[in-house]
Amino acid sequence: MAEPVEANANRSTSLIVKVFGCSLYKQIKRGSSMNRFPSNRASTITTAIRHTLPNGMVALVQRNPTAPTVSVYGEVRIGAVHEPAEQNGVAAFTGAALIRGTRRRRFQEIVAATEAVGASVNAGGGLHSTGFGGRSLSEDVALILDILADMLRAPAFPEEEIERLRGQFLMMLREQEQDTSVRASRALRSLMFPPTHPYSRLSSGTIETISALTRDDLVRFHTLYHPAATTIAVVGDIEPAEVTDLIERFFGDWQAPGMPPQMMLPDPQPLPDRPRVHVTLEGKSQTDIIWAVHGIDRRSPDYYAASVANMILGRIGIGGRLGERVREEQGLAYYCGSSLDADLGAGPWAAMAGVNPAHVERAIDAIIAEIKQFAADGPTDQELADAHDFMTGSLAISLETNDSIAGTLLGIERYHLGLDYVERYPSIIRSIDREQVTEVARRYLATDDYAVVTAGPAVGEEHNEHSNG
Repeated sequence: MAEPVEANANRSTSLIVKVFGCSLYKQIKRGSSMNRFPSNRASTITTAIRHTLPNGMVALVQRNPTAPTVSVYGEVRIGAVHEPAEQNGVAAFTGAALIRGTRRRRFQEIVAATEAVGASVNAGGGLHSTGFGGRSLSEDVALILDILADMLRAPAFPEEEIERLRGQFLMMLREQEQDTSVRASRALRSLMFPPTHPYSRLSSGTIETISALTRDDLVRFHTLYHPAATTIAVVGDIEPAEVTDLIERFFGDWQAPGMPPQMMLPDPQPLPDRPRVHVTLEGKSQTDIIWAVHGIDRRSPDYYAASVANMILGRIGIGGRLGERVREEQGLAYYCGSSLDADLGAGPWAAMAGVNPAHVERAIDAIIAEIKQFAADGPTDQELADAHDFMTGSLAISLETNDSIAGTLLGIERYHLGLDYVERYPSIIRSIDREQVTEVARRYLATDDYAVVTAGPAVGEEHNEHSNG
């Protein structure tokens, strides 16, 4: 469970650094060749061409001749944060419906055209943005861009396809109703954020809201899409100038009235009296636990120190300190780790665990004790060095494919990091010292202003406030 506050959402690429499992960690121990950031991988980003169309759309194009393929990643910065609470899920539904037919092509024609050349296209709505993309041989990049432009600019939202898609959404949501991790995530959001805050709900919607959506709702939400809120990244064995011309051809005359809608996310409010909720799901053999505090957004000056702290606390190896202490040493959890949800708004900084229902209270106590210990003492020198190596090494490995390069370019553009970010990143991470990690842990984690959510079999009445299922 890597993202406890946005379960099952189709997020467009928003993470710059991918976090891999312990098998990768073993490859990048200090002193290994992975510890030296390869300059040729940094150059795959710094040499990208950034082109702004007259309508405000941004194109990022990078030649990577290692294979005769191309990857296209894009996002429109319109997502669930722009939807009304009563239409929760309309962003995800609209994004998923883009491929279901356009004014020029039926869904079956899109599938036939791409499958005929071994290509694929996709789209989906997430919390902050709607993602779209495709893969093909380099010679077919014009076809992919043409279809993606058609999907993005002129979706038809045919009634029969909407109903098929609705059925798939409802099936997914019914499955989620019996998923302890998703139910815990949903409860945590409603506990930590007021109903008016977009973070108070999952972007996938609910059975009730998805059932009520109409074609007109999708059409209306689609009018928010705007070229000036759109970025597209194309990476592969292509000529950048030719691809830039193709992007101008297919997207250049896309016009939308006014400016893109903005969303000012309110600051998190204090959590009163350490709220705790249990979601009862009968017949389950596991309880999922989430402990969480309010965190930071991606623009925070504390972001890099918090990222290193989170890596040490609950990510590296088998789940960082939390995994080592709570799972391995005490045997209280099937998994245990942490996540830092720092995006355009400040999401939770959370610790998560899946446990035997008989061990819930002991596991919660162990998690809280370990977090307090970490905030009090900070990391060891070895933990800090391992985190530095892992984070710089994993970024290097993540730049080995067209997909990952395109995704990184999108993230760089989203957060205004600059095309030299990958070159600067190792020095940024290695500049984070023990004192900075300790300070950020004390500032955000050493607090009684936290929430606890559990989801699983019934427990005592003292915590069973959110019982349903």
